[in-house]
Amino acid sequence: MKNRLKLKTLDSRIYIIFTTLIFIMILSMQVVSYYSASSSIKSSALDTNRTLLNRLVTQLDSYISDMDLIIEILKDEDGVDQLLMLDTDEWDEQLQLEIENRFHTFHKARQDIYSIALFAFNGRIILDSGLESLNEYAKFEETPWYRGAIEKDGEPYLSSSYVQNTIKGKYSWVVSMSKEIKDLGIMLIDLRFNRIQQLCNSLTPGKKGYIFIVDQLGNYIYHPSQQLVYSGIKREPIQTILRTDTLNEDGRNYLSMTSELSKWRVCSVSFDDEIMDSWRNVQYYYVLIGLIAFLIVGFATTFISQSITKPVRYLCDTMKTVETGEFRPIGNIKATSEIQELAYEYNIMIGKINELMQTIVTEQESKRKSDLKALQAQINPHFLYNTLDSIIWMGEMNHSEDVVRMTSALSKLFRISISRGKEIISLKDEIHHVTSYLTIQEMRYKDKFSYTIDIDEEILQCKTLKITLQPLVENAIYHGIKSVDYEGLIEITGRKVGNQIILRVSDNGKGMNKEELDSILNQNSASTKQGTGVKNVHERVRLYFGEEYGLQCTSIVGKGTEISVNIPIIEDEELPL
Repeated sequence: MKNRLKLKTLDSRIYIIFTTLIFIMILSMQVVSYYSASSSIKSSALDTNRTLLNRLVTQLDSYISDMDLIIEILKDEDGVDQLLMLDTDEWDEQLQLEIENRFHTFHKARQDIYSIALFAFNGRIILDSGLESLNEYAKFEETPWYRGAIEKDGEPYLSSSYVQNTIKGKYSWVVSMSKEIKDLGIMLIDLRFNRIQQLCNSLTPGKKGYIFIVDQLGNYIYHPSQQLVYSGIKREPIQTILRTDTLNEDGRNYLSMTSELSKWRVCSVSFDDEIMDSWRNVQYYYVLIGLIAFLIVGFATTFISQSITKPVRYLCDTMKTVETGEFRPIGNIKATSEIQELAYEYNIMIGKINELMQTIVTEQESKRKSDLKALQAQINPHFLYNTLDSIIWMGEMNHSEDVVRMTSALSKLFRISISRGKEIISLKDEIHHVTSYLTIQEMRYKDKFSYTIDIDEEILQCKTLKITLQPLVENAIYHGIKSVDYEGLIEITGRKVGNQIILRVSDNGKGMNKEELDSILNQNSASTKQGTGVKNVHERVRLYFGEEYGLQCTSIVGKGTEISVNIPIIEDEELPL
Protein backbone atom coordinates (compact mmCIF):
# COMPACT_ATOMS: atom_id res chain seq x y z
CA MET A 1 0.00 0.00 0.00
CA LYS A 2 2.91 2.37 0.69
CA ASN A 3 4.17 1.85 -2.88
CA ARG A 4 0.67 2.63 -4.17
CA LEU A 5 0.57 5.93 -2.31
CA LYS A 6 3.88 7.02 -3.82
CA LEU A 7 2.22 7.16 -7.26
CA LYS A 8 5.47 6.04 -8.88
CA THR A 9 4.36 2.62 -10.02
CA LEU A 10 2.06 1.91 -12.94
CA ASP A 11 -0.49 -0.07 -10.92
CA SER A 12 -0.69 2.68 -8.27
CA ARG A 13 -1.39 5.28 -10.95
CA ILE A 14 -4.05 3.11 -12.59
CA TYR A 15 -5.61 2.45 -9.18
CA ILE A 16 -5.63 6.11 -8.11
CA ILE A 17 -6.88 7.43 -11.46
CA PHE A 18 -9.73 4.92 -11.78
CA THR A 19 -10.84 5.14 -8.15
CA THR A 20 -10.67 8.93 -8.24
CA LEU A 21 -12.83 9.07 -11.38
CA ILE A 22 -15.34 6.63 -9.90
CA PHE A 23 -15.40 8.59 -6.64
CA ILE A 24 -16.04 11.84 -8.50
CA MET A 25 -18.81 10.19 -10.54
CA ILE A 26 -20.48 8.73 -7.45
CA LEU A 27 -20.13 12.01 -5.56
CA SER A 28 -21.55 13.95 -8.51
CA MET A 29 -24.49 11.56 -8.74
CA GLN A 30 -25.06 11.94 -5.01
CA VAL A 31 -25.02 15.73 -5.18
CA VAL A 32 -27.26 15.89 -8.25
CA SER A 33 -29.70 13.34 -6.85
CA TYR A 34 -29.74 15.11 -3.49
CA TYR A 35 -30.58 18.54 -4.89
CA SER A 36 -32.96 17.16 -7.46
CA ALA A 37 -34.79 14.92 -5.02
CA SER A 38 -34.75 17.48 -2.21
CA SER A 39 -36.22 20.11 -4.53
CA SER A 40 -38.85 17.66 -5.71
CA ILE A 41 -39.68 16.49 -2.18
CA LYS A 42 -39.84 20.04 -0.90
CA SER A 43 -42.07 21.11 -3.78
CA SER A 44 -44.31 18.08 -3.22
CA ALA A 45 -44.49 18.78 0.52
CA LEU A 46 -45.40 22.41 -0.10
CA ASP A 47 -48.09 21.37 -2.56
CA THR A 48 -49.49 19.00 0.04
CA ASN A 49 -49.41 21.75 2.68
CA ARG A 50 -51.12 24.13 0.27
CA THR A 51 -53.89 21.58 -0.30
CA LEU A 52 -54.30 21.14 3.47
CA LEU A 53 -54.35 24.90 3.94
CA ASN A 54 -56.99 25.31 1.27
CA ARG A 55 -59.06 22.62 3.00
CA LEU A 56 -58.67 24.44 6.35
CA VAL A 57 -59.78 27.77 4.84
CA THR A 58 -62.78 26.02 3.34
CA GLN A 59 -63.64 24.51 6.73
CA LEU A 60 -63.21 27.90 8.44
CA ASP A 61 -65.53 29.51 5.90
CA SER A 62 -68.00 26.71 6.49
CA TYR A 63 -67.74 27.23 10.24
CA ILE A 64 -68.26 30.98 9.90
CA SER A 65 -71.21 30.32 7.62
CA ASP A 66 -72.67 28.05 10.33
CA MET A 67 -72.27 30.80 12.92
CA ASP A 68 -73.93 33.28 10.58
CA LEU A 69 -76.75 30.81 10.05
CA ILE A 70 -77.20 30.51 13.83
CA ILE A 71 -77.45 34.29 14.09
CA GLU A 72 -80.09 34.25 11.36
CA ILE A 73 -82.02 31.52 13.14
CA LEU A 74 -81.84 33.31 16.47
CA LYS A 75 -82.91 36.69 15.11
CA ASP A 76 -85.85 35.02 13.33
CA GLU A 77 -87.09 33.42 16.54
CA ASP A 78 -90.69 34.27 17.37
CA GLY A 79 -90.97 37.38 19.45
CA VAL A 80 -87.48 38.71 18.80
CA ASP A 81 -88.57 41.45 16.39
CA GLN A 82 -91.64 42.15 18.53
CA LEU A 83 -89.54 42.54 21.67
CA LEU A 84 -86.97 44.77 19.99
CA MET A 85 -89.73 47.10 18.72
CA LEU A 86 -91.14 47.73 22.20
CA ASP A 87 -90.28 50.88 24.02
CA THR A 88 -88.63 50.66 27.39
CA ASP A 89 -91.85 51.37 29.28
CA GLU A 90 -93.65 48.71 27.26
CA TRP A 91 -90.99 46.04 27.71
CA ASP A 92 -92.29 42.49 28.08
CA GLU A 93 -90.24 40.73 30.75
CA GLN A 94 -91.96 37.40 30.14
CA LEU A 95 -91.17 37.46 26.42
CA GLN A 96 -87.56 38.36 27.21
CA LEU A 97 -87.29 35.36 29.52
CA GLU A 98 -88.61 33.05 26.83
CA ILE A 99 -86.12 34.38 24.28
CA GLU A 100 -83.23 34.06 26.76
CA ASN A 101 -84.18 30.43 27.38
CA ARG A 102 -84.11 29.75 23.65
CA PHE A 103 -80.67 31.38 23.42
CA HIS A 104 -79.49 29.16 26.24
CA THR A 105 -80.77 26.08 24.41
CA PHE A 106 -78.62 26.95 21.38
CA HIS A 107 -75.70 27.71 23.65
CA LYS A 108 -75.85 24.31 25.33
CA ALA A 109 -76.16 22.54 22.00
CA ARG A 110 -72.90 24.10 20.76
CA GLN A 111 -69.85 23.70 22.97
CA ASP A 112 -67.89 26.11 20.77
CA ILE A 113 -70.20 29.00 21.65
CA TYR A 114 -69.10 30.96 24.70
CA SER A 115 -72.08 33.31 24.94
CA ILE A 116 -75.12 34.65 23.05
CA ALA A 117 -76.50 38.13 23.57
CA LEU A 118 -78.83 40.59 21.87
CA PHE A 119 -78.24 44.32 22.35
CA ALA A 120 -81.36 46.39 21.48
CA PHE A 121 -80.87 49.95 20.34
CA ASN A 122 -83.49 50.99 22.93
CA GLY A 123 -80.95 50.06 25.64
CA ARG A 124 -82.35 46.68 26.58
CA ILE A 125 -80.05 43.62 26.60
CA ILE A 126 -81.18 40.05 26.17
CA LEU A 127 -78.63 37.55 27.54
CA ASP A 128 -78.32 33.81 27.31
CA SER A 129 -80.17 32.60 30.45
CA GLY A 130 -77.03 30.64 31.45
CA LEU A 131 -75.13 33.91 31.85
CA GLU A 132 -75.24 36.08 34.90
CA SER A 133 -75.27 39.78 34.11
CA LEU A 134 -73.37 42.46 32.24
CA ASN A 135 -70.24 44.00 33.59
CA GLU A 136 -71.40 47.40 34.80
CA TYR A 137 -68.12 48.97 33.70
CA ALA A 138 -68.22 47.52 30.21
CA LYS A 139 -68.90 50.02 27.44
CA PHE A 140 -70.01 47.67 24.72
CA GLU A 141 -70.96 50.53 22.40
CA GLU A 142 -67.23 51.25 22.03
CA THR A 143 -66.18 47.70 21.33
CA PRO A 144 -64.92 46.70 17.83
CA TRP A 145 -67.62 44.06 17.42
CA TYR A 146 -70.36 46.62 18.11
CA ARG A 147 -69.02 49.29 15.81
CA GLY A 148 -68.08 46.70 13.18
CA ALA A 149 -71.61 45.31 13.07
CA ILE A 150 -73.04 48.77 12.52
CA GLU A 151 -70.52 49.46 9.76
CA LYS A 152 -71.32 46.14 8.09
CA ASP A 153 -74.98 47.15 7.93
CA GLY A 154 -76.58 43.72 8.12
CA GLU A 155 -73.49 41.68 7.16
CA PRO A 156 -71.74 39.55 9.78
CA TYR A 157 -68.65 41.03 11.41
CA LEU A 158 -65.85 38.93 12.84
CA SER A 159 -63.59 40.46 15.45
CA SER A 160 -60.01 39.63 16.27
CA SER A 161 -59.29 37.51 19.31
CA TYR A 162 -59.56 39.39 22.58
CA VAL A 163 -60.39 38.88 26.24
CA GLN A 164 -64.15 39.13 26.63
CA ASN A 165 -65.15 41.51 29.44
CA THR A 166 -68.80 42.21 28.63
CA ILE A 167 -70.18 39.50 30.91
CA LYS A 168 -69.55 40.03 34.57
CA GLY A 169 -66.94 37.66 36.03
CA LYS A 170 -66.02 36.19 32.63
CA TYR A 171 -62.59 36.93 31.14
CA SER A 172 -61.91 34.41 28.40
CA TRP A 173 -60.26 34.64 25.01
CA VAL A 174 -62.97 34.71 22.34
CA VAL A 175 -63.69 35.69 18.77
CA SER A 176 -66.93 37.57 18.35
CA MET A 177 -69.39 37.42 15.46
CA SER A 178 -71.87 40.28 15.47
CA LYS A 179 -74.64 41.36 13.13
CA GLU A 180 -77.09 44.24 12.98
CA ILE A 181 -80.80 43.25 13.00
CA LYS A 182 -83.12 45.58 11.04
CA ASP A 183 -81.91 48.71 12.77
CA LEU A 184 -83.33 47.28 15.96
CA GLY A 185 -80.25 45.88 17.65
CA ILE A 186 -77.09 43.80 17.35
CA MET A 187 -76.87 40.03 17.76
CA LEU A 188 -73.55 38.84 19.34
CA ILE A 189 -72.13 35.34 19.50
CA ASP A 190 -68.78 34.84 21.26
CA LEU A 191 -66.93 31.86 19.88
CA ARG A 192 -64.54 29.81 21.95
CA PHE A 193 -61.06 29.05 20.64
CA ASN A 194 -61.46 25.33 20.91
CA ARG A 195 -63.22 24.85 17.57
CA ILE A 196 -60.77 27.04 15.68
CA GLN A 197 -57.94 25.25 17.47
CA GLN A 198 -59.36 21.85 16.54
CA LEU A 199 -59.64 22.86 12.91
CA CYS A 200 -56.05 24.18 12.83
CA ASN A 201 -54.60 21.19 14.68
CA SER A 202 -56.40 18.68 12.48
CA LEU A 203 -54.46 19.87 9.45
CA THR A 204 -51.06 20.64 10.99
CA PRO A 205 -48.20 20.30 8.44
CA GLY A 206 -45.93 17.74 10.10
CA LYS A 207 -44.95 17.17 13.71
CA LYS A 208 -43.20 20.50 14.19
CA GLY A 209 -45.41 22.57 11.89
CA TYR A 210 -48.31 24.72 13.02
CA ILE A 211 -51.07 27.04 11.73
CA PHE A 212 -51.97 30.52 12.88
CA ILE A 213 -54.59 33.08 11.77
CA VAL A 214 -54.41 36.88 11.61
CA ASP A 215 -56.96 39.46 10.48
CA GLN A 216 -56.52 41.99 7.69
CA LEU A 217 -54.58 44.33 9.99
CA GLY A 218 -52.19 41.67 11.20
CA ASN A 219 -53.83 41.11 14.56
CA TYR A 220 -53.74 37.55 15.79
CA ILE A 221 -56.97 35.61 15.62
CA TYR A 222 -55.36 32.36 16.68
CA HIS A 223 -51.85 31.12 17.38
CA PRO A 224 -50.86 27.85 19.09
CA SER A 225 -48.38 29.89 21.17
CA GLN A 226 -50.83 32.70 21.88
CA GLN A 227 -49.21 33.89 25.10
CA LEU A 228 -45.70 33.87 23.61
CA VAL A 229 -46.63 35.98 20.57
CA TYR A 230 -48.57 38.52 22.65
CA SER A 231 -45.68 38.82 25.07
CA GLY A 232 -43.22 39.34 22.19
CA ILE A 233 -41.17 36.23 22.96
CA LYS A 234 -42.18 34.59 19.69
CA ARG A 235 -42.40 36.60 16.48
CA GLU A 236 -43.81 35.90 13.05
CA PRO A 237 -43.17 37.92 9.84
CA ILE A 238 -46.78 39.17 9.78
CA GLN A 239 -46.34 42.13 7.46
CA THR A 240 -44.58 39.98 4.85
CA ILE A 241 -47.25 37.28 5.17
CA LEU A 242 -49.96 39.87 4.49
CA ARG A 243 -48.24 40.79 1.21
CA THR A 244 -47.25 37.37 -0.16
CA ASP A 245 -48.61 33.85 -0.27
CA THR A 246 -45.23 32.07 0.12
CA LEU A 247 -42.19 32.83 2.23
CA ASN A 248 -39.09 30.92 3.35
CA GLU A 249 -37.29 32.34 6.34
CA ASP A 250 -34.71 30.65 8.61
CA GLY A 251 -35.62 27.18 7.40
CA ARG A 252 -39.37 27.78 7.83
CA ASN A 253 -41.83 27.72 4.94
CA TYR A 254 -44.86 30.03 5.21
CA LEU A 255 -47.96 29.40 3.05
CA SER A 256 -50.92 31.73 3.49
CA MET A 257 -54.47 32.08 2.12
CA THR A 258 -57.25 34.57 2.74
CA SER A 259 -60.71 33.46 3.83
CA GLU A 260 -63.42 34.80 1.53
CA LEU A 261 -65.97 35.26 4.33
CA SER A 262 -63.87 36.44 7.23
CA LYS A 263 -60.98 38.00 5.26
CA TRP A 264 -58.71 36.31 7.79
CA ARG A 265 -55.21 35.41 6.69
CA VAL A 266 -54.62 31.73 7.43
CA CYS A 267 -50.92 30.77 7.51
CA SER A 268 -49.32 27.32 7.50
CA VAL A 269 -45.75 26.95 8.83
CA SER A 270 -43.58 23.94 7.97
CA PHE A 271 -39.85 23.27 8.55
CA ASP A 272 -37.22 22.31 5.97
CA ASP A 273 -35.46 19.84 8.24
CA GLU A 274 -38.71 18.01 8.88
CA ILE A 275 -39.61 17.96 5.20
CA MET A 276 -36.20 16.50 4.37
CA ASP A 277 -36.15 14.11 7.31
CA SER A 278 -37.54 11.20 5.29
CA TRP A 279 -35.17 12.01 2.42
CA ARG A 280 -32.18 11.63 4.76
CA ASN A 281 -32.98 7.96 5.14
CA VAL A 282 -32.87 7.69 1.37
CA GLN A 283 -29.55 9.54 1.42
CA TYR A 284 -28.13 7.03 3.86
CA TYR A 285 -29.04 4.28 1.42
CA TYR A 286 -27.47 6.28 -1.40
CA VAL A 287 -24.26 6.69 0.62
CA LEU A 288 -24.23 2.99 1.51
CA ILE A 289 -24.76 2.00 -2.12
CA GLY A 290 -22.07 4.48 -3.17
CA LEU A 291 -19.58 3.03 -0.70
CA ILE A 292 -20.32 -0.52 -1.80
CA ALA A 293 -19.94 0.51 -5.44
CA PHE A 294 -16.69 2.30 -4.59
CA LEU A 295 -15.30 -0.79 -2.85
CA ILE A 296 -16.33 -3.07 -5.71
CA VAL A 297 -14.74 -0.73 -8.23
CA GLY A 298 -11.62 -0.50 -6.02
CA PHE A 299 -11.21 -4.28 -5.94
CA ALA A 300 -11.94 -4.55 -9.68
CA THR A 301 -9.44 -1.77 -10.42
CA THR A 302 -6.81 -3.47 -8.26
CA PHE A 303 -7.35 -6.76 -10.09
CA ILE A 304 -7.18 -5.12 -13.52
CA SER A 305 -4.13 -2.99 -12.64
CA GLN A 306 -2.28 -5.99 -11.23
CA SER A 307 -3.08 -8.10 -14.28
CA ILE A 308 -1.53 -5.34 -16.39
CA THR A 309 1.42 -4.44 -14.18
CA LYS A 310 2.37 -7.83 -12.73
CA PRO A 311 4.30 -8.89 -15.87
CA VAL A 312 5.87 -5.41 -16.03
CA ARG A 313 6.95 -5.67 -12.39
CA TYR A 314 8.36 -9.15 -13.00
CA LEU A 315 10.27 -7.77 -15.96
CA CYS A 316 11.60 -4.88 -13.82
CA ASP A 317 12.63 -7.22 -10.98
CA THR A 318 14.46 -9.45 -13.43
CA MET A 319 16.24 -6.46 -14.96
CA LYS A 320 17.32 -5.27 -11.51
CA THR A 321 19.36 -8.45 -11.10
CA VAL A 322 21.78 -6.95 -13.63
CA GLU A 323 22.86 -4.51 -10.89
CA THR A 324 24.05 -7.44 -8.77
CA GLY A 325 25.90 -8.99 -11.69
CA GLU A 326 23.34 -11.75 -12.22
CA PHE A 327 22.34 -11.68 -15.87
CA ARG A 328 19.20 -13.75 -15.58
CA PRO A 329 17.08 -14.19 -18.72
CA ILE A 330 13.31 -13.85 -18.65
CA GLY A 331 11.41 -17.08 -19.11
CA ASN A 332 7.88 -17.53 -20.39
CA ILE A 333 5.76 -14.54 -19.43
CA LYS A 334 2.02 -14.10 -19.89
CA ALA A 335 1.52 -10.52 -20.95
CA THR A 336 0.57 -8.30 -23.84
CA SER A 337 2.48 -8.53 -27.10
CA GLU A 338 4.33 -5.28 -26.32
CA ILE A 339 5.69 -6.62 -23.02
CA GLN A 340 6.56 -9.97 -24.62
CA GLU A 341 8.48 -8.12 -27.32
CA LEU A 342 10.32 -6.16 -24.62
CA ALA A 343 11.18 -9.41 -22.79
CA TYR A 344 12.44 -10.93 -26.06
CA GLU A 345 14.72 -7.97 -26.72
CA TYR A 346 15.95 -8.07 -23.12
CA ASN A 347 16.88 -11.77 -23.49
CA ILE A 348 18.89 -10.96 -26.62
CA MET A 349 20.62 -8.12 -24.78
CA ILE A 350 21.48 -10.37 -21.82
CA GLY A 351 22.93 -12.99 -24.17
CA LYS A 352 25.17 -10.44 -25.82
CA ILE A 353 26.24 -9.01 -22.46
CA ASN A 354 27.15 -12.50 -21.21
CA GLU A 355 29.24 -13.06 -24.32
CA LEU A 356 31.00 -9.73 -23.83
CA MET A 357 31.51 -10.43 -20.13
CA GLN A 358 33.06 -13.82 -20.90
CA THR A 359 35.38 -12.20 -23.42
CA ILE A 360 36.35 -9.54 -20.89
CA VAL A 361 36.97 -12.19 -18.19
CA THR A 362 39.22 -14.14 -20.55
CA GLU A 363 41.10 -10.98 -21.53
CA GLN A 364 41.43 -9.88 -17.89
CA GLU A 365 42.69 -13.31 -16.87
CA SER A 366 45.36 -13.16 -19.56
CA LYS A 367 46.25 -9.64 -18.52
CA ARG A 368 46.43 -10.67 -14.86
CA LYS A 369 48.80 -13.51 -15.71
CA SER A 370 50.94 -11.09 -17.69
CA ASP A 371 50.91 -8.56 -14.86
CA LEU A 372 51.89 -11.20 -12.30
CA LYS A 373 54.73 -12.42 -14.49
CA ALA A 374 55.85 -8.86 -15.11
CA LEU A 375 55.90 -8.10 -11.43
CA GLN A 376 57.68 -11.38 -10.73
CA ALA A 377 60.30 -10.46 -13.32
CA GLN A 378 61.00 -7.20 -11.47
CA ILE A 379 62.69 -9.04 -8.56
CA ASN A 380 66.20 -7.71 -8.21
CA PRO A 381 68.59 -9.71 -10.52
CA HIS A 382 71.57 -8.24 -8.68
CA PHE A 383 70.99 -10.78 -5.93
CA LEU A 384 71.88 -13.55 -8.38
CA TYR A 385 74.99 -11.75 -9.54
CA ASN A 386 76.17 -11.06 -6.00
CA THR A 387 75.49 -14.64 -4.92
CA LEU A 388 77.46 -16.08 -7.83
CA ASP A 389 80.30 -13.67 -7.07
CA SER A 390 80.26 -14.90 -3.48
CA ILE A 391 80.41 -18.54 -4.66
CA ILE A 392 83.39 -17.74 -6.95
CA TRP A 393 85.14 -15.91 -4.15
CA MET A 394 84.58 -18.80 -1.71
CA GLY A 395 85.84 -21.27 -4.36
CA GLU A 396 89.01 -19.26 -4.86
CA MET A 397 89.50 -19.23 -1.09
CA ASN A 398 89.05 -23.05 -0.98
CA HIS A 399 85.90 -22.78 1.22
CA SER A 400 84.38 -25.82 -0.43
CA GLU A 401 81.81 -26.51 2.31
CA ASP A 402 80.50 -22.97 2.11
CA VAL A 403 80.38 -23.26 -1.69
CA VAL A 404 78.31 -26.42 -1.41
CA ARG A 405 76.00 -24.92 1.19
CA MET A 406 75.40 -21.67 -0.72
CA THR A 407 75.01 -23.47 -4.05
CA SER A 408 72.47 -25.85 -2.47
CA ALA A 409 70.52 -22.95 -0.99
CA LEU A 410 70.55 -21.13 -4.35
CA SER A 411 69.31 -24.28 -6.08
CA LYS A 412 66.42 -24.62 -3.65
CA LEU A 413 65.69 -20.95 -4.02
CA PHE A 414 65.33 -21.12 -7.78
CA ARG A 415 63.52 -24.44 -7.74
CA ILE A 416 60.79 -22.96 -5.55
CA SER A 417 60.83 -19.68 -7.52
CA ILE A 418 60.16 -21.58 -10.73
CA SER A 419 57.71 -24.07 -9.06
CA ARG A 420 56.68 -25.49 -12.44
CA GLY A 421 55.05 -22.19 -13.41
CA LYS A 422 52.68 -22.15 -10.45
CA GLU A 423 51.85 -18.85 -8.81
CA ILE A 424 50.23 -20.37 -5.73
CA ILE A 425 52.36 -22.56 -3.47
CA SER A 426 51.99 -23.84 0.08
CA LEU A 427 53.08 -21.61 2.94
CA LYS A 428 55.52 -24.36 3.87
CA ASP A 429 57.27 -24.05 0.46
CA GLU A 430 57.27 -20.27 0.84
CA ILE A 431 59.05 -20.63 4.20
CA HIS A 432 61.61 -22.97 2.57
CA HIS A 433 62.13 -20.38 -0.13
CA VAL A 434 62.76 -17.51 2.28
CA THR A 435 64.94 -19.77 4.47
CA SER A 436 67.15 -20.53 1.47
CA TYR A 437 67.36 -16.82 0.77
CA LEU A 438 68.28 -16.04 4.38
CA THR A 439 70.91 -18.82 4.35
CA ILE A 440 72.59 -17.23 1.34
CA GLN A 441 72.42 -13.72 2.80
CA GLU A 442 73.63 -14.86 6.21
CA MET A 443 76.67 -16.43 4.57
CA ARG A 444 77.35 -13.26 2.59
CA TYR A 445 76.99 -10.93 5.60
CA LYS A 446 78.69 -12.98 8.29
CA ASP A 447 77.81 -11.88 11.82
CA LYS A 448 75.74 -8.97 10.40
CA PHE A 449 72.33 -10.33 11.37
CA SER A 450 70.47 -13.35 12.66
CA TYR A 451 66.91 -14.45 12.03
CA THR A 452 64.03 -16.42 13.57
CA ILE A 453 61.03 -18.06 11.88
CA ASP A 454 57.87 -18.83 13.88
CA ILE A 455 54.94 -20.15 11.81
CA ASP A 456 51.88 -21.89 13.27
CA GLU A 457 51.75 -25.54 12.25
CA GLU A 458 48.03 -25.33 11.35
CA ILE A 459 48.64 -22.89 8.48
CA LEU A 460 51.71 -24.48 6.87
CA GLN A 461 49.55 -26.36 4.34
CA CYS A 462 47.57 -23.26 3.44
CA LYS A 463 48.30 -21.59 0.11
CA THR A 464 49.94 -18.28 -0.61
CA LEU A 465 51.33 -16.34 -3.54
CA LYS A 466 54.93 -17.40 -4.15
CA ILE A 467 57.84 -15.06 -3.45
CA THR A 468 55.85 -13.08 -0.91
CA LEU A 469 58.25 -13.05 2.04
CA GLN A 470 61.61 -12.92 0.22
CA PRO A 471 61.24 -9.30 -1.05
CA LEU A 472 60.21 -8.21 2.48
CA VAL A 473 63.29 -9.89 4.00
CA GLU A 474 65.47 -8.36 1.26
CA ASN A 475 64.10 -4.92 2.12
CA ALA A 476 64.85 -5.54 5.81
CA ILE A 477 68.46 -6.50 5.04
CA TYR A 478 69.39 -3.83 2.50
CA HIS A 479 67.42 -0.89 3.86
CA GLY A 480 67.18 -1.71 7.55
CA ILE A 481 70.08 -3.77 8.91
CA LYS A 482 72.93 -3.26 6.40
CA SER A 483 73.65 0.33 7.44
CA VAL A 484 73.58 -0.15 11.25
CA ASP A 485 76.66 -0.84 13.38
CA TYR A 486 75.10 -3.54 15.53
CA GLU A 487 73.89 -7.09 14.88
CA GLY A 488 70.56 -7.08 13.25
CA LEU A 489 67.62 -9.39 13.91
CA ILE A 490 64.99 -10.43 11.40
CA GLU A 491 61.83 -12.10 12.79
CA ILE A 492 59.30 -13.91 10.56
CA THR A 493 55.94 -14.95 12.10
CA GLY A 494 52.74 -16.45 10.73
CA ARG A 495 49.37 -16.58 12.52
CA LYS A 496 45.74 -17.38 11.71
CA VAL A 497 43.47 -14.46 12.64
CA GLY A 498 39.78 -15.04 11.92
CA ASN A 499 39.44 -16.01 8.28
CA GLN A 500 42.84 -14.56 7.33
CA ILE A 501 46.53 -15.40 7.65
CA ILE A 502 48.82 -12.62 8.91
CA LEU A 503 52.52 -12.94 7.98
CA ARG A 504 54.94 -10.45 9.61
CA VAL A 505 58.57 -9.56 8.79
CA SER A 506 60.17 -7.29 11.37
CA ASP A 507 63.71 -6.01 11.86
CA ASN A 508 65.59 -3.91 14.36
CA GLY A 509 67.31 -1.80 11.71
CA LYS A 510 67.47 1.93 11.22
CA GLY A 511 63.73 2.35 10.57
CA MET A 512 61.98 4.90 8.33
CA ASN A 513 60.56 8.37 8.75
CA LYS A 514 56.96 9.25 7.87
CA GLU A 515 57.71 10.29 4.27
CA GLU A 516 59.60 7.07 3.55
CA LEU A 517 56.88 5.01 5.22
CA ASP A 518 54.09 6.77 3.24
CA SER A 519 55.90 6.21 -0.06
CA ILE A 520 56.82 2.55 0.43
CA LEU A 521 53.40 1.27 -0.71
CA ASN A 522 52.41 4.27 -2.81
CA GLN A 523 52.38 3.12 -6.41
CA ASN A 524 52.53 6.68 -7.74
CA SER A 525 55.48 7.83 -5.63
CA ALA A 526 58.73 8.65 -7.40
CA SER A 527 60.87 7.03 -4.68
CA THR A 528 64.31 5.42 -4.86
CA LYS A 529 64.95 1.73 -5.19
CA GLN A 530 63.93 1.31 -1.55
CA GLY A 531 60.64 -0.50 -1.37
CA THR A 532 60.44 -1.60 -5.00
CA GLY A 533 60.15 -5.27 -4.02
CA VAL A 534 57.73 -4.43 -1.25
CA LYS A 535 55.50 -2.54 -3.70
CA ASN A 536 55.59 -5.49 -6.09
CA VAL A 537 54.45 -7.86 -3.35
CA HIS A 538 51.67 -5.45 -2.34
CA GLU A 539 50.45 -5.11 -5.95
CA ARG A 540 50.65 -8.86 -6.63
CA VAL A 541 48.68 -9.73 -3.47
CA ARG A 542 45.93 -7.17 -4.25
CA LEU A 543 45.83 -8.18 -7.90
CA TYR A 544 45.40 -11.86 -7.09
CA PHE A 545 43.33 -11.88 -3.87
CA GLY A 546 41.49 -8.55 -4.01
CA GLU A 547 41.64 -4.95 -2.82
CA GLU A 548 40.93 -5.87 0.82
CA TYR A 549 44.24 -7.75 1.08
CA GLY A 550 47.87 -6.52 0.90
CA LEU A 551 50.61 -5.06 3.08
CA GLN A 552 50.67 -2.75 6.09
CA CYS A 553 53.87 -1.06 7.29
CA THR A 554 54.88 0.45 10.62
CA SER A 555 58.30 1.86 11.46
CA ILE A 556 60.14 3.83 14.12
CA VAL A 557 63.38 5.61 13.21
CA GLY A 558 66.29 3.98 15.06
CA LYS A 559 64.23 1.02 16.26
CA GLY A 560 63.17 -0.87 13.15
CA THR A 561 60.37 -1.68 10.74
CA GLU A 562 57.53 -4.20 10.66
CA ILE A 563 55.71 -5.23 7.49
CA SER A 564 52.63 -7.48 7.70
CA VAL A 565 50.86 -9.30 4.88
CA ASN A 566 47.23 -10.37 5.19
CA ILE A 567 46.01 -13.06 2.80
CA PRO A 568 42.89 -15.27 2.76
CA ILE A 569 42.96 -18.82 4.09
CA ILE A 570 43.22 -21.08 1.04
CA GLU A 571 43.29 -24.83 1.57
CA ASP A 572 42.64 -25.99 -2.01
CA GLU A 573 45.37 -27.58 -4.05
CA GLU A 574 45.59 -24.57 -6.32
CA LEU A 575 43.45 -21.61 -7.22
CA PRO A 576 43.03 -21.05 -10.95
CA LEU A 577 44.36 -17.81 -12.28
